[in-house]
Amino acid sequence: MDFREQYFDVWQETWRFHKKFYGHDGSDQTWEQIVNESSEIARKYEGKSQYNFVKDLILAVISEIEKKDKERRLANKGHE
Repeated sequence: MDFREQYFDVWQETWRFHKKFYGHDGSDQTWEQIVNESSEIARKYEGKSQYNFVKDLILAVISEIEKKDKERRLANKGHE
């Protein structure tokens, strides 16, 4: 399996996930959806060589989404 075959789909799927949830509303329902969809992505790669890579990417994306959500909440608090 060459580099493209091994990593392209992982990057693409993780990018779509990030794009979908970037700037989300921060609701509990949305966070539940983030957790569920990230688990679905990881499950697709269980038992494959990309599994640890996709887990790391998903965790990095969730961390970034969480950071942006906290920044948004703090900014909104300052405007109250």
